[in-house]
Amino acid sequence: MASPYLARASSLARGAFTVASGGFAGSVSAVTGLGGAVVFIPALSKLGYEARHIVGTAVVAVTGATAAGSFAYAQNGVSDVPVAVTVGCVGAACTPIGQLMAKRLSGKTLRKMLGGALILCSPSAMLKKHQQDADEGRDAKADWKIKRERPPPTNTYEVVRNQFLDRHDKYGGWIEALSAEREMLALGAACGLLQGTVGVGGGVLVSAYLTGMTDMEVHRICGTALLATVLTNVAVSAAHFRNGNVKSKSAVLLAGSAMACSYLVAKNISLQIPEEHVKQFIIVALISSGVSMLK
Repeated sequence: MASPYLARASSLARGAFTVASGGFAGSVSAVTGLGGAVVFIPALSKLGYEARHIVGTAVVAVTGATAAGSFAYAQNGVSDVPVAVTVGCVGAACTPIGQLMAKRLSGKTLRKMLGGALILCSPSAMLKKHQQDADEGRDAKADWKIKRERPPPTNTYEVVRNQFLDRHDKYGGWIEALSAEREMLALGAACGLLQGTVGVGGGVLVSAYLTGMTDMEVHRICGTALLATVLTNVAVSAAHFRNGNVKSKSAVLLAGSAMACSYLVAKNISLQIPEEHVKQFIIVALISSGVSMLK
């Protein structure tokens, strides 16, 4: 018969491991713009949970990490909120369709396809060109250095409102703005279908696309990708709660530590990391995510 002291020590060790894993995942999420599932899923596997509990609990923890990190990036004015809202709303709407597809298609096959695609597209991050500033003759990296030296905005609401108004004025209306960003609508649909079908991977898809296919600055990609996946993560988390796939205690420990570290790192550290290093972190995270999905 096991000693109650050993059982207590084992419980404390599991709790400490869970909290540490959540903190590490939240930090990775803040630096790379990915949700942190690449850390959450192996950690939950070590705890001996069933596959459905691993995915359900991981999604809840990812939701906390992305929400906290995206809020910190928005406070610093380093996220494209209109793009994130467009992708997130379309993704949340498409999530139920993905859940229906999951009943007809093999989730394992889809995971392998996504894993291979992530590995193949990861080098695109290093080929990303800097956007030129036509008016002042400097690239986006130099312009970003100037912006980063300014004090952080004190009113997040004003920053977000101005982003929406700028988008409205640029295209001459809200409908025109949506029509001009059809790629983001398609990205949101793909993100929602993936989240609904596989359960995770939406943040990886958004980050990979923005890194390889747009001129968006790398730090802004991180903030935008985190915010874009919050809504889809909430929708998927609700479904997992309804189906009893969430281990509440582990979810609270993981999400709590992940939220704290994601916010603190995104708020105080991420913007101090050079752009090239962030690209390298993203590439490593994409490859790691791809390899984990191929298994």
